[in-house]
Amino acid sequence: MKEYKCKYCNAAFEKPLLLARHVRSTHKRAKTREKKAIAIGKESEQINRTIEAIGILKGLQALSNLSQGEKKLLQEVSQRIEELLAYTQRSK
Repeated sequence: MKEYKCKYCNAAFEKPLLLARHVRSTHKRAKTREKKAIAIGKESEQINRTIEAIGILKGLQALSNLSQGEKKLLQEVSQRIEELLAYTQRSK
């Protein structure tokens, strides 16, 4: 009887249909799950950087040697970044 082997893990199967089912359920789906996890990790890292940037802008606003116009500009920029962050989190 012919044996069909998985090219990923060398498991042996009697029928090609069983091999195909094994590859789809075990190896292909795992690969797509891994890609999604990487994408989510990159996205969360970007969100953390954005939050850190907002904190830096808020800290700059507290400096005493800035003019009112500069403080207002920093406030507007931080507010826009916060709105964009909220929008990207809602759109998921």
